[in-house]
Amino acid sequence: PSFEEPTDPDNLIDHRAAGWGSWGGWFNRETGWSPVRTGSAIMGYHHFRIGAPDSSGIYQDLEDVPAGTRCAFAIHAWRDSGTQLERIEVRLETCGGSAPFALETYSPSDLKSGRWSELRVEGVAPLEGIRVVIAVFPKLKDPRNGSLKFDDARLITGGEQAHAAANNTIRERR
Repeated sequence: PSFEEPTDPDNLIDHRAAGWGSWGGWFNRETGWSPVRTGSAIMGYHHFRIGAPDSSGIYQDLEDVPAGTRCAFAIHAWRDSGTQLERIEVRLETCGGSAPFALETYSPSDLKSGRWSELRVEGVAPLEGIRVVIAVFPKLKDPRNGSLKFDDARLITGGEQAHAAANNTIRERR
C-alpha cells in the first residue's frame, strides 16, 4: 500500500500522502473512495472538479538510487466510467525534478473502465537520485467528468528484475 499514511495525521483536512509531493489541484489522498487495490487509502484525481487546463500530479524523490541503475516504476490506475481526459504521464526524472529521462504517456483508452490497469515506465538513472512522477492532464474543454484512482506504486531497481518488469508493459509508447 503506497498511500496509507497522511502527511500530518493530526490535520484532518490535509489530503497529502506521506512522502509524496504534489502540484495542481484535486489530486488527493482518499480514504473514503472505493475500490482500493490494497490497504485503505488511494490517491484520487477529481477530474470533475478541475476548472482549468493545467496538469495536476504527484511525485516522490528517491535520493538513494545510484547513477546507472535500471529502474522500473509502476502504479495501478482505475478510470471511472465516463472519465475522459487528455492523458496521463508516468515519468522518471532526476531527484528534485528535471526534464524526464524516461516517459510513458497513456490515453484514457489505455485504462479499462471499471478495473485496475498497471501503468509503468522504465529507464536508467543518469545521476544519483530519481524522482517518480504521475501527471494527469485534464480534458481541454468542459465537461470534465469522472475521476481516476491510483494505488500500489512501486519502484523496482536492478538489472534483470527491473528489465522484466518493464517488458510487461501494455504496449510500447515511446
